[in-house]
Amino acid sequence: MESWLCTALANTPPLTYIPGMEPLFAFREALLQVHRPGLLNTAQLKDFAGTLVTEEWCILRSKRAGVVLRRAAEDLREYFEVSMRLDLPVVSDARRFRHAIRLSVDSRLPPRTCRIRAGKHIVIAGTDERAAAQGCYLLEDEMNLNGVPGLAAGTLRRTARFSPRMIHSGLGFDLYPDEHLRAIAHAGMDAIVLNLYGAMDNPNVSCAANDTIRRAASFGLDVYCFSCFKNLWHPADPEARARYAELQGRMFEYFPGLKGIIFVGEACEFPSRDPRTTGRNWHESLDDARPSPGWFPCSDYPEFMALMRDVVRARRPDADVILWSYNWGYLDAGLRIELIEHLPADIVLMATFEMFEEVEVAPGVVENCCDYTLWRTGPSAYFASEAAAAKRRGLRMYAMTNTGGNTWDIGTVPYLPTPQAWIRRFQAINHAQQTWRLDGLMESHTYGFWPSLIPELAKAAFMSPMPVLDELLARLVARDFGTAHAGEVLRAMERFSEGIGHCVPTNQEQYGPCRIGPAYPLFFERSEPLPIGPRSARNPNSTCNPVYRYSPDQADKLRWETGEYTRMMESFHDGCEILERVVAAARGRAREAAMRLLGLARYIENTARTTVHAKRWHALKWRLGICVDADPIWVGGRKGMEDACPLTAPEPAPAEEQQAALRELIEIAEAEIRNAEATIPLVEADSRLGYTQELDYCASSAQLRWKIAVTSRAVNEEILPRMRGVTPESGSAVNR
Repeated sequence: MESWLCTALANTPPLTYIPGMEPLFAFREALLQVHRPGLLNTAQLKDFAGTLVTEEWCILRSKRAGVVLRRAAEDLREYFEVSMRLDLPVVSDARRFRHAIRLSVDSRLPPRTCRIRAGKHIVIAGTDERAAAQGCYLLEDEMNLNGVPGLAAGTLRRTARFSPRMIHSGLGFDLYPDEHLRAIAHAGMDAIVLNLYGAMDNPNVSCAANDTIRRAASFGLDVYCFSCFKNLWHPADPEARARYAELQGRMFEYFPGLKGIIFVGEACEFPSRDPRTTGRNWHESLDDARPSPGWFPCSDYPEFMALMRDVVRARRPDADVILWSYNWGYLDAGLRIELIEHLPADIVLMATFEMFEEVEVAPGVVENCCDYTLWRTGPSAYFASEAAAAKRRGLRMYAMTNTGGNTWDIGTVPYLPTPQAWIRRFQAINHAQQTWRLDGLMESHTYGFWPSLIPELAKAAFMSPMPVLDELLARLVARDFGTAHAGEVLRAMERFSEGIGHCVPTNQEQYGPCRIGPAYPLFFERSEPLPIGPRSARNPNSTCNPVYRYSPDQADKLRWETGEYTRMMESFHDGCEILERVVAAARGRAREAAMRLLGLARYIENTARTTVHAKRWHALKWRLGICVDADPIWVGGRKGMEDACPLTAPEPAPAEEQQAALRELIEIAEAEIRNAEATIPLVEADSRLGYTQELDYCASSAQLRWKIAVTSRAVNEEILPRMRGVTPESGSAVNR
């Protein structure tokens, strides 16, 4: 049993990178490519029935066109050059051309509407320049699906269901070069989120932020921010108005192009006088059983939000002032609805679409949707209750929906390749709009945006009329993977979509193995911090607990979740086996796309396997009476929850059972080392795998090799000596 471990440790390569791998952060280059080359299918040109664009055409815009329409015209020119191998000039006088794609504004159209008429010419119109630009992108989408620079004769008309549709950068915090802004606009989104913490105190940061706001506007994108100030005054304090005018109010003076500001409890705690709370911030309230104001719908939040509205709108009268109920969605509906009933009527309420849903999954076992997940389609009872209340009040309502394509289910991937599951989410969101009140969406948090099939489906879903999404998915898959392999790829994606339904969003996983994937360590008694990623200064240990934490009195819950993650692993494995056959048979661009998808799905499969191993490893340590860390898992500041209670020390099993547990631990270690080794080629081939926006790299090849080394040491130096009869003192070992 010892030899393989010594060999594994001895053969673990040094923490360096081999030549030929995709360099770190190379994925950012891919995000800067707005138009994909080589989408022209010349075989379909001769049989295409419709309006076909040739080099006899031009792109016509008015001399008086604003910056958004000028940008859109230039983007369309680039599209034809890169994707369709056509050189079309942008002109303001089309008399010397036989045909033209004419860009215009028609204010008679309904708000957020674009229209394309195809005949002898192609005429694109929008309610305003932003809508007209979306008409240009819609034309590109249709031609991509057709595989030719052509469009069926007739009229296409689309109206955006939601505004804003906010997204974070996929490149990194606040990284918004023009190309990324263009890609976001192409995806149908109309707003970005920008961090302005400290920006007013630093002229260089302030200048850069205003530049981002200006450039975003030129692509038809608004900019939102979170409130990032310490709120030290109660709204009834005599000096409160003047003080807050110098903070939230002055922000809109420094950044006049800012569209809106989001207030979320944990980031904008104020000294509430509601006696049900501590009246102090979370860090000052740890010794008090009552919640701090950031985690409770305080009776004076309406007064606070009215003051925030006043100081902000003194600078920008049309600013969105948003209260996000993220931190108290787990509380009784009566408490939350009471707050909503008293909010100012001219602010916006936002709720997370799927969070806080409680599900009894087995007798006596209840799971709660934690942060940002596709485990449940939604809406949750929490969201439904707040959306219904917003409708009664006439409040504008936004939702955090994760529909940019990712969640916190798997923390270090660019998106979840589970389109059938996403389609169910999109349809549920549209149904919520029809049933209650839903005006706008936030479509990602810190994990940002990655162009894929998912945002393309979301764009279509969030337009009216909505196409049949399953049919659109089939066309998108045929476009990217080839008609001959589309059926197999769809079957693989169906297995992935089934698998994500077993990805239970617990605090232990989202702050543990699911956050950093197969780099998550298996510690026995000794532990050490997670290593900071290469070319990074961000410490992952405050976000991801390196020591897995579950209390023995939650054994039934742990056992059920182990089964679920096993099913997830098997579903992704089945889909990957299908994709292996596609990769073997496909050629050219289709093969490259299949290989990329296969690497992503294998990484998710391996993450599910790591989670299974972490759970089994932890349960076996209970049988040995081991509790490495008695501190509870982080539960987002919500006091009184089961996971927030200190861990109880397990009772050790009889000696003979302990020896069996030690043998099983070694088997798990061996399997998990193989799993980490199998993940190294995946992250070396795709620099986006193993990366997370918050922390840069968390599962690079260097960190995976570290995990292999510490797992090997746990067996060689701690587990094997016990099997030789060297046993620790009886009872539990709790190390602080």
